[in-house]
Amino acid sequence: MNALSAKKSGLEQSEIMYQQLVPFLTAAVIGLLIGIERERSKNRDGKRSILGARTLPLIALLGGLMAFLDHQALMIIVSVFVSIVILVSDAAWHRESGTFRIGGTTAVAAMLTYGLGYLAQSDGKVAVVLAVLLFGFLSVKSRLHSFARTGITKNEMSAVLTFLISAFVILPLLPNSFVDPWELIHPTRIWMLFVFITGVEFCSYIALRQLGKKWGTLLSGLLGGAVSATATTLTLARRIKDQPHSLFLISSGIVLAEVSSLLIQIIVLAVVAPNVFVHLYLFLAGPAMIGVLSAVGIAAFSRQENNGPPVDISLANPISLKSTLSFALLISLGLILIALAARWLGPVGVYVTSALGGVASLRVVTFSVSELTSAGAVSTTVAALAILIAMTTNMLMKLVVIFRAGRMKLVLVCALFFLLMLIGGVLVFFFNPFYPMR
Repeated sequence: MNALSAKKSGLEQSEIMYQQLVPFLTAAVIGLLIGIERERSKNRDGKRSILGARTLPLIALLGGLMAFLDHQALMIIVSVFVSIVILVSDAAWHRESGTFRIGGTTAVAAMLTYGLGYLAQSDGKVAVVLAVLLFGFLSVKSRLHSFARTGITKNEMSAVLTFLISAFVILPLLPNSFVDPWELIHPTRIWMLFVFITGVEFCSYIALRQLGKKWGTLLSGLLGGAVSATATTLTLARRIKDQPHSLFLISSGIVLAEVSSLLIQIIVLAVVAPNVFVHLYLFLAGPAMIGVLSAVGIAAFSRQENNGPPVDISLANPISLKSTLSFALLISLGLILIALAARWLGPVGVYVTSALGGVASLRVVTFSVSELTSAGAVSTTVAALAILIAMTTNMLMKLVVIFRAGRMKLVLVCALFFLLMLIGGVLVFFFNPFYPMR
């Protein structure tokens, strides 16, 4: 009995020691991760610093030790000492200016490593997450500098400012209720939709400018479709005259542009009508999935085309005062027209206005019918059919664009895969195994 108690007591002591050691091990790993990155960076730049793979783990362990001892006066003294050592260690003499300069990145990284070591004692998971973020920022430092200098223009910085004002200044000031007697116009929802969509469009626009010319037709189609599926389709269709051998590759780029457009519609549903999202998203996700499979199949079939030569899809910056006002006006007008058609003509009116609206903008129809469904003005069955009808007329409009800009072979190939996508939506309508229609 005494031997059993002694064994149990020994296990408990081992468990306590293990729990005490885990935060120190976490701090050491964090310091080693950041230290290796800094040492590689310094060696790559031809610079020397003691703040590397040996010193930073020790700094992290020191931070963990200060948290473990929990002595305020000692912590202040050691923290000041560590800060001075870090600043002095990372200082360098510049002959040209005759002054000492401190490499801010490594010094700040070392101080953060000390803080993360301290944090590891109380919340190791948060410390690890922050360490991974720090490691990521340090790893892409040169790319961030390059992007800040050449990757974004002055006009695009103005667009970022416009977006931030729209999201964090204008949006909170808008009325969070309907402003018309028919309960159609909800400024907060409309503006929130604008913020979400323009945010996605702008990120896709920047990514397209940076990667499109390097990664070829497929990525250009996918990213360009998130900004403007119609403009992307037009640009890709024009290439067929100069590159007739790239028929299937260009077709896959156009299909991926349509897939991006459908993914945007799913975002619209999730933002403006989360309560009916589960009933309607499959009518967009189904065709999008078929589109992805079609594009992959086309690309595999045309492997000899090797993703095509560099492609330049010139799209307008999606964030501007003009586009903002146009978007809000188009959304409001589409919502009013579809709502009035539903009241005066019933489901037929919704179908007709959705067909006409799909020619101009599929997202306007998606927003309008999801809002009306959320308010109980139309059923999910009517909303689903309206989305499918708008999708059909939108694809027909794109086929007309392809015909005018490209060749008949491209029209036929794209029409085939558009038809498969529409069949996917129809199958979801008749065989929806997850959410019964209301």
